[in-house]
Amino acid sequence: MAPFTIQKREKKGEQDVGAVFDKKELRVLLQDFYELTGLRTVVFDEWGMDILSYPSELPAFCRLVRATPEGALGCRLCDQKACRQARRERKTQIYPCHAGLIEAITPIQVDGVVVGYLLLSHIVQGADEEAEWQRARELCQKYGIPEDALYDAYRQLPRTPYRILRAAGDLLSFSAQALCQAQMARLVPGSLQERLTHFVSEHLAEDLSSERICTALGVGRTALYELSKQTYGCGIHEYVRRLRIQYAMRLLTTTKLTNSEICQRIGMADYNYFFRVFRQQTGFTPQAYRKQFAETGQ
Repeated sequence: MAPFTIQKREKKGEQDVGAVFDKKELRVLLQDFYELTGLRTVVFDEWGMDILSYPSELPAFCRLVRATPEGALGCRLCDQKACRQARRERKTQIYPCHAGLIEAITPIQVDGVVVGYLLLSHIVQGADEEAEWQRARELCQKYGIPEDALYDAYRQLPRTPYRILRAAGDLLSFSAQALCQAQMARLVPGSLQERLTHFVSEHLAEDLSSERICTALGVGRTALYELSKQTYGCGIHEYVRRLRIQYAMRLLTTTKLTNSEICQRIGMADYNYFFRVFRQQTGFTPQAYRKQFAETGQ
């Protein structure tokens, strides 16, 4: 099975580099981790998008939550927030999720560059069953899930005492470090995937038609589509939109640029289009996202 490449926009020296995850070997690691701990493990890319998990199926509790639009958005925002915290702290974080469960996340670093995250998800400690259930019930009330169904699904979740959770968190951290040593995660400068990522990143404010990208890489349209699907899991135009919004997210939280200036920086001249796509991808308007996540030490 070919390695799976994901975008990595941090710099190593002066050149963007590609982050490659060997999905075949990584799946074995996740399966072993599950056998040892009984906890579902997820691999995220740097933007909090899951690229691999074991078991692949969500537990019933989380399926109920994500079946609602509000719950699905809550999960996505919770994952993004956890990734930001793990990136900032550069160590394992144990935290309550938006639905009242416990999760642990650790950054995957290759040569000091954060290229993704490992997550232990859907955890109930079981130290105080009634209090923990009431907390989850209260947090999930806004999603309109029938309480009986939610409770039945909650009871199916594994119980993991805190001391076991701490030990699992330590193993998670060691596993993230071992990915680099075992070549399951590595930086590959000069690869076709890296060249694609580098070209799109460097020319984000310009026209990025398929024709222009094909010419720059020396490939045909079909090859570009296959490369984009393998590298990003989507077509090139969807990836460019995603990257532009991700760049806008960064500018909104780290600069005082106006929305008009940000549109110019990311290559979206039509503000109404930018506004619509930004809200679709993040669940926030640009103004609300800046207010919520601007880097003020939160």
